[in-house]
Amino acid sequence: MILDEITFHNFGLYEGTQSVELTPTAPDKPIVLIGGLNGGGKTTFLDALQLGLFGPHAKSSNRGSLAYQEYLSRCIHCGAKTSEAGIEIRFRHTAQGKEDSYKLRRFWKRSGNGCKEQFEVLKNGESEPSLADNWATQVEEFFPANIAHLFLFDGEQVEAYASQQDSSALIGAAIQNLLGLDMVDQLEKDLQVYERRKRSESKDDSRHTEITAAQDNVRDLRRRLDALKQERASLQTHRIDKQQSALSKVEEKYRKVGGTLYDQREAIEKKWSDAVQIVKDGENALRDFAAGAAPLVLTRTLLDSAESRDRHEEECRRARELSAALKDRDKAALKHLRCQSADKTIVDALKSFFDADRSEREKLGKEETVLDITPEVRSDLHALLRGDLDKLAREADKLLRLQDMRRSDEEQARIEHENIPNADIVEKLTQERNEIRADIAELEVMHAAMGQDIDRQQRELERREQSLARMLAADIKEKGRRDDRSRILHHSSKVRRTLGAFRRAVIERHVRRIEQLVLESYQQLLRKSGLITRLSIDPENYALTLYGRDDQPLSAERLSAGERQLLAIALLWGLAKASGRPLPTAIDTPLGRLDSGHRMHLVERYLPFASHQVLLLSTDEEIAGEYLERLGPWIGRTYQLAYDDAAGATRVATGYLSSKAAA
Repeated sequence: MILDEITFHNFGLYEGTQSVELTPTAPDKPIVLIGGLNGGGKTTFLDALQLGLFGPHAKSSNRGSLAYQEYLSRCIHCGAKTSEAGIEIRFRHTAQGKEDSYKLRRFWKRSGNGCKEQFEVLKNGESEPSLADNWATQVEEFFPANIAHLFLFDGEQVEAYASQQDSSALIGAAIQNLLGLDMVDQLEKDLQVYERRKRSESKDDSRHTEITAAQDNVRDLRRRLDALKQERASLQTHRIDKQQSALSKVEEKYRKVGGTLYDQREAIEKKWSDAVQIVKDGENALRDFAAGAAPLVLTRTLLDSAESRDRHEEECRRARELSAALKDRDKAALKHLRCQSADKTIVDALKSFFDADRSEREKLGKEETVLDITPEVRSDLHALLRGDLDKLAREADKLLRLQDMRRSDEEQARIEHENIPNADIVEKLTQERNEIRADIAELEVMHAAMGQDIDRQQRELERREQSLARMLAADIKEKGRRDDRSRILHHSSKVRRTLGAFRRAVIERHVRRIEQLVLESYQQLLRKSGLITRLSIDPENYALTLYGRDDQPLSAERLSAGERQLLAIALLWGLAKASGRPLPTAIDTPLGRLDSGHRMHLVERYLPFASHQVLLLSTDEEIAGEYLERLGPWIGRTYQLAYDDAAGATRVATGYLSSKAAA
């Protein structure tokens, strides 16, 4: 699992919306270093990770005994103008060779009734409501909440884990969670509860008299129910079915004489009247259409001829207008050529061409003008021939086809109207049909009432049969209950003993591995290489015992404060390795109260190797100077938490604490 980004929305000291990129820049640079002074928001940062991942199950530093809604309300930035806050966490998880991207969005809003939280999970950019609804279970696949304290912890508070009592509790809880022994314990408790319940059971009195009475009642009820079903079937067969057949015959006669049309006579008359009116309206529309330019569609050939004649007359007019101008131009052109001493053959040829052209134009200009169309008429004629006539033709065809459909509808309506029979023909059949229908309705009411009575008695019979079955089953079970109870208690006791043996075997098997991992981690961190030669964990009470050079037990109280803190960190480190889960590690105040030697060992031997992704939240007196220089090659990203006392808010800025702040 890799944490890619965390975003604060008015959370705690973090005002507004602030995002922090957490993705390691390279495999050999797993550390994200975040510097801040005390009270600047480091612990709030760690709490945000817990809250974003685990919600109500998060083990936050300052929640205490607060209810979840009250805790959320207190997490809203006090200076925010809004009553809303939230946390977003983006991470990646690889399963079965496939990497998926997830985004957790946890927002809440303060209201009169507390805080209302909204939680959303996005997988590869798509919302997954089912994941959000079952996140308390689903998060165990990514980051189990019961081992989160092995990966997310405060360096100043871990020293307590080195004490006899606290180390036993930590080791015991970790082993229980890592090995899934909580299910074994729960099964043992359930078996004990089951045994107590079985021992408290007492033998019931005989119910033979009650069973006999119940059997007699069931037989009587069955007889009454059978008689009622026969009566109902007779009613259906001899009366209702007979009347239904008679009704079918009358309705067939009614249909043949046109009764259906008679029933619809008002609608048919209205339909015919409407159809006649629609035809009249269509005729009026055709007349209005014909009053316009529509008739010109019939004269298209004449209009084409008129347009052709108009173009010719236009050419004649232009020839008359150009004749005098061309004569002057030709004379000037020939004169110019002669002045330029042009070749006489060319001049004569050009003069012949000019004379012929003028002669042709003068001949064209003398032709008679017949139409003499004005520009406005010419424009209208062009518009008609270039589209208007086609449009008018299409519209005329549409109107004519629509009118044909209207006349067809009118004819159909007229035929239906003429086929409506007279009232005298259908009156007798109508009366007979109504009488049969009334009789059928009355019989069906009787049939339905009998059906309801049958259903009621059927339910009563089923209830009594079920009661009798329970009595008989109880009577049969009672005979062997004492033997069954004894056998169950015997086997339950054996199962509990087996579970206890299984539990001890599993713990002993894995405790040896955890001992080795914790010892390796502690020896790697210690400045005194020979101080601790081995350690052991009691499988019964999880007590941790250290052994020195002489192979004698060494009390944790004999260790220095720094050595105890390193022991606590080694416990967390070893248990984290034992979990077998590649999870990010986040440490608040990692160097704590360690002296310079122990600090250097922690910087060089633990922090770069604690996980594939390590978030360090450091004060200005911890990772600075030589420690920062030694840790530098492993650092991929740096941030600083800048607290503004006037605004009462913290802003996240890139880059580590300045030399002045870290001095």
